[in-house]
Amino acid sequence: MRLWAFGLFRVLPEFRRLEAELQEHLKEEFAQFLARWQEKEGFLQVYSLVGLSSEADFLLWQGASHPKALQALRREMHRTRLMGFLESVALYLDRGEGEPGEESLALFPFGLEVGSPEGARVFQGEGLLALEGPWEVLFPLALREGGYLAARRTPRELLDEL
Repeated sequence: MRLWAFGLFRVLPEFRRLEAELQEHLKEEFAQFLARWQEKEGFLQVYSLVGLSSEADFLLWQGASHPKALQALRREMHRTRLMGFLESVALYLDRGEGEPGEESLALFPFGLEVGSPEGARVFQGEGLLALEGPWEVLFPLALREGGYLAARRTPRELLDEL
């Protein structure tokens, strides 16, 4: 069993008021930070919610074998300058099996009443459910059931969308 942390973040309006050069510098610093964490034990996947959620701009899915690793990511994130312009919207903790691949993600923090659609890879936690698969499979389900729909990105791709 692996521990999972799904963190949702929103960019504060103050960030968009910064000069473009400073925005770019902060984004690059944060992209490098995320890329370094992707090389550590466990996994860290980055997803864009831009245009898909009014609550958050991106989602980080971390998998770790120990709670200290979950805490270490957050602690180190708070030391980056971009975190001064980000708001943590939600954090969902659970545990389960498996690691995400390269496809889109649908996150249902409180599970689903209906069955999972054919063509989606299921990540079942003790309370939450994450599905990975093609956009056309996940989109209708997220619309009906109210989950978070997210597009897989590299750290730099994500930050370019902000």
